[in-house]
Amino acid sequence: MTEQSVLDALGPLAGAANVHCHGADAPDLKALGQARYFIGSGFDTARLGQHGASLRIIHCTSAGVEKYLPLNWLPEHAILTNSSGVHARKGGAFGLMTVLMLCEGVPRHIHNQRRHHWDNRLSTGIETKTIVFVGFGALGSAIAERLHPLGATIIAVTRSGQTTELADETYAISDLDKALRLADCLVVCCPLTASTRGLIGARHLSLLKPGTSLFNISRGPVVDNEALVQALHEGQLSGAALDVFDQEPLPADSPLWDVPRLMIFPHISCDDADGYIDRCLSIFADNIGRDLRGEPLRNVVDADAGY
Repeated sequence: MTEQSVLDALGPLAGAANVHCHGADAPDLKALGQARYFIGSGFDTARLGQHGASLRIIHCTSAGVEKYLPLNWLPEHAILTNSSGVHARKGGAFGLMTVLMLCEGVPRHIHNQRRHHWDNRLSTGIETKTIVFVGFGALGSAIAERLHPLGATIIAVTRSGQTTELADETYAISDLDKALRLADCLVVCCPLTASTRGLIGARHLSLLKPGTSLFNISRGPVVDNEALVQALHEGQLSGAALDVFDQEPLPADSPLWDVPRLMIFPHISCDDADGYIDRCLSIFADNIGRDLRGEPLRNVVDADAGY
């Protein structure tokens, strides 16, 4: 992120803007004290709370905001916004790829390749599969949108259970057990909050049909990975893919690296090498315009919901 990239995003508003870009290790506290708008990643909440009394919008360049909760550090008149939605384009395509790989048994084929073992069991097509999404925000919807034309049945599990046109069925989180029993592939893509930490554990995995697969594209602690490993070893799951972990980078000595039928991605599913920051700045600039016009902001973080 540069001063010029911020000015470019602001467009017509740039002429009245005074932009400062500083690293976390070299803050300009005087400029921060005068600033109305702030954008950053992994920022020091205590610093903003202490020195950002004039701030109106604090925008983070991520969708997940668990590192910033609770919001008791926010300056009195400030609102925290996030970059939810910027991952949808790449994450949707990556999710489609991964779900297809899981439903086609690719983790088994990778495992057999390492063992020099020929196993030509056939799979059924994606149109016969039921994909259950735990969480159905921008990312889950983007994956479902790409799967739907292929004939897969889409089931969404959300807080409210409110119907959505991208899902064939929708369940409230209180009916999670019922939805899990229907899954051929479980996609975990909900935010990490106090209520979702450890949400998918041993009991929930035991409800899945033998041969179901799992993809975690949310945050590592949403899934109990010890229970996941056991389910893979016992054959309850046909395969799994993880893009997120309790500790990142995943330590070289982690036993997860060698679990059979587990595909590991180094948290790269949703971040685009081209244009990611520009899309974050687009939301930020739009919200500045909305604030100046007295309009509701986009992507406001709900302190109670945790996202």
